Amino acid sequence: MINIFDLNIVNKRYFGIKLGNLELEVEPPKLKALKKITSLSKAKNENAITELAEAVQMILNKNKGSKIVSDEIIDELDFDQLSEILTAYFEWLGKEKNSPN
Repeated sequence: MINIFDLNIVNKRYFGIKLGNLELEVEPPKLKALKKITSLSKAKNENAITELAEAVQMILNKNKGSKIVSDEIIDELDFDQLSEILTAYFEWLGKEKNSPN
């Protein structure tokens, strides 16, 4: 008899975030998205702010409610907010990765 690991039994976990009146439950990224987010967040050129904003928007748009976080919402965030969202998200991913559940 062959043992089969069923990915459907893996519990989904969500990163909760509130932006003004908008509350989201953000999903962990797939590998392709994680690579892109990581590369965008490490940009060191004149487009670093734009790329940081794109990374945060990608993260926020992958959410449980399929809500779209518009450019206008992202444009209202300052650098510190963008940076903190990214930091908190990666801290959450790290904790979830190391969680035994």
